[in-house]
Amino acid sequence: MANRAYKIFLVVLGIWLGLTCFLDFIAVPTVFRTISSRQQAGELGMLLFHTFNKAEILFSLILLSCGLIFRKKVLDHKLFFCSLISLVILTFIYTFHMSPTIIATNKAKYELEESDPQYQVLERTHQSYHGLFRKTDTVKILTLLIILIAIIKRDEGELEV
Repeated sequence: MANRAYKIFLVVLGIWLGLTCFLDFIAVPTVFRTISSRQQAGELGMLLFHTFNKAEILFSLILLSCGLIFRKKVLDHKLFFCSLISLVILTFIYTFHMSPTIIATNKAKYELEESDPQYQVLERTHQSYHGLFRKTDTVKILTLLIILIAIIKRDEGELEV
């Protein structure tokens, strides 16, 4: 059972990391380069991220569940499970707070003229959340990489794959 959970863990971790990098470094930048309307590009980009955020909840819960199954084979329990629980929390924050706030802010912003003082308030809110999203996404990628490296570098005899 532990071996199967470990294999599933590695596959899901690889898919999550790969899809995150694809969206961050290829898909969304391509959207902004090819769609002339910044508003439409932003809407499409947030649609991609928000949809992916929902999948990330599933990924994080699968990783946590699989990790619990092979927990006896993990060398540093505290770091491993703190990382996994942090990812679960982060995915819920992305899905239910950050992405919806960015989407709602942009929607309200695009209903106003740029000269409207409320537009500037919404733009600052957008920039603040966008910056936070980018920083936490970087933390997420680094956390996924650290988990991947840590789980691959386990003691050879601890868990046979």
